[in-house]
This record gives sequence, structure tokens and C-alpha cells, in this order.
Amino acid sequence: MNIRVLTIFPTFFSSCLGEGLLGKAADKGLVNVAAVNLRDYATGRHRPVDDVPYGGGAGMVMKVDVWAKAIEAARRELPGARVVLLTPQGPKLDEQTALRLARETSLVFCCGRYEGVDERVAEHLVDEWLSIGDFVLTGGEPAALAAIDAIARKLPGVIGKAESVETDTFTAGLKHPAYTRPPEFRGWRVPEVLLGGNHAAIEDWRRRESLARTARLRPDLAAGAAASRVRLAVRDPEPWLLEPLAAAGRAYGLREVVCAVVDPDRRRALRETAGDLVKVTGPLDAALRKRPKERLFHLADRPGPGQAPLAEIAARLAAATDGATIVWGGEPPRKAVSAAPALPGEAASPLALFVWLERLFSGR
Repeated sequence: MNIRVLTIFPTFFSSCLGEGLLGKAADKGLVNVAAVNLRDYATGRHRPVDDVPYGGGAGMVMKVDVWAKAIEAARRELPGARVVLLTPQGPKLDEQTALRLARETSLVFCCGRYEGVDERVAEHLVDEWLSIGDFVLTGGEPAALAAIDAIARKLPGVIGKAESVETDTFTAGLKHPAYTRPPEFRGWRVPEVLLGGNHAAIEDWRRRESLARTARLRPDLAAGAAASRVRLAVRDPEPWLLEPLAAAGRAYGLREVVCAVVDPDRRRALRETAGDLVKVTGPLDAALRKRPKERLFHLADRPGPGQAPLAEIAARLAAATDGATIVWGGEPPRKAVSAAPALPGEAASPLALFVWLERLFSGR
């Protein structure tokens, strides 16, 4: 991957990017990061990159013409590059964003300063905005460095073991506790299961500890971490719904999407168009009887008393170590926890289902 950083402080990046795994990745040719001095594209004796804001006010604003020259030069050097503006007003960087940007062949990061960049840069010259959190820095350089580190570790070969990336915190919930020698220190012992050599028991302990820690410390991530153990079951869906259901299943990492169809002819027709993730079965009750240990949830198609809010559903999913099935449509199965709909005004619509899934598994 080729990365260019447009900045007025190019030396900011040299020491950090030359050390550790990023330095080794650069030596291997896996990632090539170069910081470009924005002042090289300014004119005049002092090569100014900022000016007073129209309408008055405190601070200075970075000039659109300078940015235009720098960004266009970067696009010529790296055809097809995605240009990212670091700004606290952008969407927050998370693991999914890092994975998405790691699929690009080239990236250009734009580091603002002062009171920010001329709005025309943000509107017309970049492809997206990106923030690393709800706080303000003195400039975009630290944010760019954090983004580069998060993205680069997703590239094949940068991290020695792919398993380290696959089990990262946020990729599979919060990471489980880790210990090393000595086995006891000041009376604080390493859990016995880690010392016994039973790898199946160790993996089970780590999975359960990861889920428990996620539910306790970051309940907003709990449901997303549990998604790989969740089936979505939909009763008698219309044929056009199969593709959106499959897309939702892939997006959230669900274990399976089950379409329960009573009529045999409709069932055969749907099986011909269903993809790998979507499983077309007979009546739902029969499918549920095969999984007696799984927890059951039902997304109500109308608001009503006793329905669990989203936060409670997320916590229960995180605790469902033997798996769970979320049912949409029709009456709730026996022993199912009823979940309040996301859009009470049109709770029975497919839109309500997809909004609810997004809020549940994305923590939004």
C-alpha cells in the first residue's frame, strides 16, 4: 500500500513510522508512507498556507488553492488513491473503517491545522472525512498517525500471525485477559485453566472471558461481539428480501440467516435463489426444536408491554454462549424474549428490521 500524508510538519512522522512493525513493514515493501510538505505548493516569499477567515473571527483558515495543488499532485502520483481529511467532524475511526481502508491500494491523508481547512477542500477535493474521537488536537498529524497504524496492521504480512489481527480487541469483542511468567506474583495467581495444557478448555475460557469483559466494560459492543453465534430467522419472506437479508448477515457477521417457509412450493422456489448464507427451511418451530440450548428472541411487529429495550437484548446476546436465534415476523415463539421494535410507526416493515439490526450490532 502507498500512503501520502499532506502536512506542514513532514518530520513529525519520520521517527514513529521508522520504528516497530511499521518500520519492518516499510523495509519489506508492504507499506510505503511518505510525508509531503504542504508548503511546497504555496507561493510567495514565505509560502503561506493559511489566511484570515471571511466574516472575521479567531484563528486562521488553510487555503483552498494550496490544498488543491497538493491533492491533485498526490492523485497524479497515486492514481485511484482515496483522499481522507482528518477532522473531528468526521465519522469515528473504528475496526470496520480500518479494514475498509486497508483494502485500498493507495491513501492520501490531509492534515489540517489552525481553525481548519477552507470548506471547499472538504466539499470538493477529498473523498471522505475521518475522526479519531470526540476531542480536538492541535492538528491532523497525530490522527493520521493513528489511522495509518490501525490500517497498516490489517495488511497481509505486517503482523507476523494473522490470528493476532483476527482476535484483536474490537474485531472479536474486547480481548481476553493475558498472562505470562511468573505463575504467581504477590499472591496474584494466573488462572489454573491456562496452566493445564488443555487447549480446548483454554479456548473456551478465553471466549467466555472476552464476552464477559465486553458485556461489563463495553456493553455497546457486546451484541456485535456475539454476532457470529446468532441466527436470524425470518418467517415466510418475500423473494426480494433474500438478497438484503444475506447482505445484512454478511455485514454483521451473523452465523446464518434462516428463512422458514411453510408452503413446500414456495420453499422450493426460494431455495433456488438463496445464497450460501441463507438457509431455507420448513416451519420455524421444527427448526427451533433442533437447537434447544439456544436463546430465543423475537422482534415484535408492534409496540407492546413487557418488550425488552435494545440495551437489554445486547446484554442477553452477549451472555448467550450457546448461541441465539432472533425471530422476525409472526407471533413470538415459546420462551422467546420479546424485543421492542426500532420504528414503532412501521414496526412490521422490513425497514424496521434492518434499522433494529444496525442499532443492535453496530452499537449505534
